[in-house]
Amino acid sequence: MKKSTTSIIVAIALITILPSQLSFAEFEDNKLSFAGSLEETLGHFWAIEQNLDDDNAELALVHATHPIAELYTSMKPELKEANPEFDAKIQKTLMDLGKKTGSDVTRQDAQMAIYDAKEIIQEARILIVGNDLSQDTVFKAKLIQGLLKTSIEEYKEGVQNGQIEMMAEFQDGSAFVWRSQQIFDEIKSNLPEHEVEETEEFYSDLWDAYDKRSNSEHVEIFATGIINEIGEAIGEETEETDLLTYVENIRDLLKQVKVTYAEGDKDMALSLATKAYLDNFEYLEGTVKQSNPELVDEVETMMREELRDMIRNDAPVAEINQQVDAIILKMDTVAKIVPEFGTIAMMILVVGIISTMVLVSKNKNLSILPRI
Repeated sequence: MKKSTTSIIVAIALITILPSQLSFAEFEDNKLSFAGSLEETLGHFWAIEQNLDDDNAELALVHATHPIAELYTSMKPELKEANPEFDAKIQKTLMDLGKKTGSDVTRQDAQMAIYDAKEIIQEARILIVGNDLSQDTVFKAKLIQGLLKTSIEEYKEGVQNGQIEMMAEFQDGSAFVWRSQQIFDEIKSNLPEHEVEETEEFYSDLWDAYDKRSNSEHVEIFATGIINEIGEAIGEETEETDLLTYVENIRDLLKQVKVTYAEGDKDMALSLATKAYLDNFEYLEGTVKQSNPELVDEVETMMREELRDMIRNDAPVAEINQQVDAIILKMDTVAKIVPEFGTIAMMILVVGIISTMVLVSKNKNLSILPRI
């Protein structure tokens, strides 16, 4: 009877808790989406400032009208429900921004209008998102990830074959990268030092790719690298993959580095080397470190730092090949370590299953004992 009563209590608790958890998750997602629109709006404000400084009133107007044309509609329901008067105020502010930053006003007056718009965006943040959540490190980290994901798509639209085809979209991408880095600077003191160091390095690579109008694939690799580093820093779980698959990926990518570098495609070689580290070795580090932390440090230095620096500095092909071969040799050692942990994990799983079966068996035996 006691067991049945406990089961009923647990069931009732789950019925009570699960809907509230789902509602809370949906609640958080709505706030994240709203805050994301605010961050994109701030990115557009930055683009207005950059274009005004370059005396490009036409592009400044494009970015002044984007928030009201593309972003306000998604924010309006929450604003109107929370405070209709404030909703009307922010709508008017965004609608008037184009006129107040146009070619017929002074740069100083335009900047004052931008300052006013920034203030009302901050008011909207506090009203809808709340101060506590707005300052939360994980929440801000997710905003960074969202901005970078959007920037990837904007860059793809804006740049083709090393040329800017759609300037507004190119500037959108750079504005969202800029805003993401501003948020990163606000939270990096709360993140692990290793992830911060790597994130800063990949931001540098990303801006360099923008400056060179690099292939969108290269830009995506660096932006995704930052997204992954931020995710790792806040403890996001990643999809499980056979660790030996990462080892093979690294070998293949490094072999491609040798080919592309020898062909003179330095940017592609750098991109491939980055992908070998970011999208693959990063997922091996934790496992290998348990057995051989020195090996992890060696491979990271050789791949992330030395190889990439050699490519940037136009090292001779022979030196690049030698470095790649040395890393691949290290990966042979990594490959020997990885299965050992896979075997241990399997043994733990088997022991767990056997223990569960024994426990279930005991419970069944107890349940058929005659009552006294």
